[in-house]
Amino acid sequence: MDSASPQPFSIETESVARPLRDRLVAAVLLGALVLAWFGDVTPLQALRLWGFDAATALRPSITHRPTVLVVDIDDASLTEVGQWPWPRDILARMVERLADDGVAAVVLDILLAEPDRLSPGRRSVPEGGSGRTPPAATTDHDLALAAAMRERPAVSAVALSPVPLRDDREPMVGRVAVRGAARPEGLQRAAGVVRPLPVLEDAGRGAGVVNLYPDLDSVVRTAPGVVAVGDRLLPGLAIEAVRVATGSANLVVEASSTVGPSGLSVAGRLVPTDARGRIWVDTRDPGRIPVIRAARLLAGEVPEMEIAGRLAVIGASASGISAPVRTSGGAGISSSVFQALAVDSILDGRVMSRPALVPWVELGAAVAIALAVIAVSPMLGLTALGLVAGAGVVVLPTVAALALLSAGALVDASFPLVVLLALTGHVAVVRVHEQGVVRRRQEAMLVRQGIYMRQVVDASFDAIVTVDSQARIVTANAGAERLFGEPADRLVGARIDALLTGAWADALRLHAEGALRDAVRSGRVVAAAVDRAGDAAVRAELTVAETAAEERVFVIVLRDISARLDAEAAAQRAGERLRDGIERITDGFALFGPDRRLVICNARFVDMLGEAGDIARSGARFDTIMARYAETSRAPVDAAGRADAWVGERMAAFVRASEPRVQECLDGRWFRIDERPTAEGGLVGVYSDITELKWREMEMTEAMLRAEAASSAKSAFLANMSHELRTPLNAVIGFADLMKRELFGPLGNDHYRAYVADIIESGSNLLSMIEAILEFSRSEHASLADAEAVTRLERVAEAVLRDVATVAGDRSIEVAADVQDGMPSLAVDGTILYQILQNLVSNAIKFSPVGSAVVVRGFVADDGRPGVAVSDRGIGIPPDLIDKVTQPFWQRQGPLVRDHSGVGLGLAIVKSHVDALGGELLFDSAVDEGTTVTVLLPASRAVAPVPQSG
Repeated sequence: MDSASPQPFSIETESVARPLRDRLVAAVLLGALVLAWFGDVTPLQALRLWGFDAATALRPSITHRPTVLVVDIDDASLTEVGQWPWPRDILARMVERLADDGVAAVVLDILLAEPDRLSPGRRSVPEGGSGRTPPAATTDHDLALAAAMRERPAVSAVALSPVPLRDDREPMVGRVAVRGAARPEGLQRAAGVVRPLPVLEDAGRGAGVVNLYPDLDSVVRTAPGVVAVGDRLLPGLAIEAVRVATGSANLVVEASSTVGPSGLSVAGRLVPTDARGRIWVDTRDPGRIPVIRAARLLAGEVPEMEIAGRLAVIGASASGISAPVRTSGGAGISSSVFQALAVDSILDGRVMSRPALVPWVELGAAVAIALAVIAVSPMLGLTALGLVAGAGVVVLPTVAALALLSAGALVDASFPLVVLLALTGHVAVVRVHEQGVVRRRQEAMLVRQGIYMRQVVDASFDAIVTVDSQARIVTANAGAERLFGEPADRLVGARIDALLTGAWADALRLHAEGALRDAVRSGRVVAAAVDRAGDAAVRAELTVAETAAEERVFVIVLRDISARLDAEAAAQRAGERLRDGIERITDGFALFGPDRRLVICNARFVDMLGEAGDIARSGARFDTIMARYAETSRAPVDAAGRADAWVGERMAAFVRASEPRVQECLDGRWFRIDERPTAEGGLVGVYSDITELKWREMEMTEAMLRAEAASSAKSAFLANMSHELRTPLNAVIGFADLMKRELFGPLGNDHYRAYVADIIESGSNLLSMIEAILEFSRSEHASLADAEAVTRLERVAEAVLRDVATVAGDRSIEVAADVQDGMPSLAVDGTILYQILQNLVSNAIKFSPVGSAVVVRGFVADDGRPGVAVSDRGIGIPPDLIDKVTQPFWQRQGPLVRDHSGVGLGLAIVKSHVDALGGELLFDSAVDEGTTVTVLLPASRAVAPVPQSG
């Protein structure tokens, strides 16, 4: 055979690589990443901040005594004083107490921009006076605080405003100078500033910006160093506190270029900042800052040694006054503790630097890495790419960590690492594609080879005859009789070529021995046709072998292949239909025989196996395929780290049927696996890809979580707004009540008295509405007040009836309670039970006609559940509105109910409390006949046994 002729089973070897195209795609990918860097997209910001936090966590722990402490106005301190804002004379006492104990400086982390409204009077402090003020009863509180601030170096708080503010005072001038660029760009800016009272501003030795701005993940990592307000530069509160405490005359902004400042010089030390003038604070261990409760300080319970020589930051952490600040460690701290951490970091030299040029260096490094990968990508295989990516994952974060540990510099390794992984990933995808092309060509070759081998194996024969060198039949078996249609005795002596037709028969006639020897030497299968008289020719095939007998005898084995050829044609058509049908199934399909070997499968099953799909061929063992599958990147999650045990569990499917199961894979796909044993001991499996269904399920879950978060935000907003409205509303009602009583003289006109009465009535109604909103917000989000409380229903019912007696009496409505004898105590907070009963009874009175009755009944249901029911003979609730009455802010409309006040929260509060207690709220109502509202609590809420009757 000519060596240059094509081989039927050779693999095509032309190249599948496209180096130029791949490099162009990589360059485009690099360009997109650089554009994302310039746009500082959110994912890059998040990675950068995460990297900074991870590197910061590696810094050595701090063991020395901090130079700063916090005086905290917490919930307990606020409770003891009983109001907010505190009168300034109390703050003055705190400052004086700190001064007596030798504090180095006082920092007020409280904005005091308005006069103390609780001051009994005003008077001036003598010029240059630094002594103690007279008693607060005769001294202006603001002047008292100012006098106390003059005793020790003090720093006031100012706040930035996004809009200009009108202030008749001289512009505030920060003690800030600039060395280098005339005006560094990139600083944080504000349009206006909220300043403290003039007397307090003059009393302090400095004032600093108190605003703290969180990053995109709501974590506060920086404190303001210097801020631009118009054409003025103002210092942050922490750096100003350091300046005042060290006795420095001013701060110096070190700005070598207009890109941004490199740091702030104060008291001979350089405090690093980033390009925006922010100070990166070490917040790893907030607990190292001592926190003294304001109440303890006022009571003189704090030892002098805890205060002497330290800076004291006075701030508030009480609920509703100050929101907690979240740090990179996840802890929520007060703003005053954060300011104290900033001061301590500055004084201890632990401020981290982020020079303005470092981001450009990071960009250059990322581009250099990308260009290197693009240049050498044609020479890199998958293993080399993995080593390069792994080295980058190790080296780049290590460099960033070493920069922080050795020089205190924050270096962002995330962007160069993202670029490296993106480029190596792109090249890896290209390599996998190239290997896939070669693998598909190999599979095609194997298919052609299999067809050829099947044709060879199909050679089998039934008729056996022996002939001599002249082609005369010597012997013939029964198969020969059937094939030739003649008895054996008539076949013997006949020439075989007389019974056959075809080219080989023609050769026998010309030279019998030569044709036989040629057939033996060639070892080929000879096709022929059996010529039976009167019948159609029978298609046959034969092989020839020569015996070792003394006389030359040839053995010819023939087989009637007519039926086989017909069957093969039919089987081929059926097989093609079967394979076509299986391939068109949208799910993966595989059939294994009793010997645990693969019989048939479709492409979707092979695709599910990933890299193991190349061994999913007929005859492959089930355990071999599954073991290979468990090692691929698409392996099931439950097979990770336990491949042998997982394969054993899968083998059990051959002997017992199991319910369909859901399987999660490492590549994020989900499959529904339905494997069932066959009657002969094999296994049939259907593998449905349900990834999209799972994604939709997760999206629905996420949507539900977002809806719950939105509901929580709504309730929090209502609670906050209601809280902010209640304080001024109480003042309006209080002053109106003073006018009504005419304590300072007559009003002079009856109309004024009527107006004052209207103000009090309207304000009280509005206050009741606000209280309802506050209670609804607490009922939605607050846990039960006291989980260990035990309450008697009778006492709560008596308290409710006392409180509603006036309202009921105004309408001549009789209110009565009927509590079953032996009613057990309830494991319910009394406040919660009171709110439930009070809302139900108030609603019953509100919608009952004059002169009717309302009954409160306590009982124990047949199933052991304690309950309470409130019945009235009012207007009733239509059946189609019962599901709506417990919705927040819902009010029934109509001429019979439009004169009833309220915001529609009573039953919503009841519903929320009952749900929190695990109970059930039931309505039994008929229009114009009345309503019975029943609350059934779980039997576990009954803490005392119920006496048995009889």
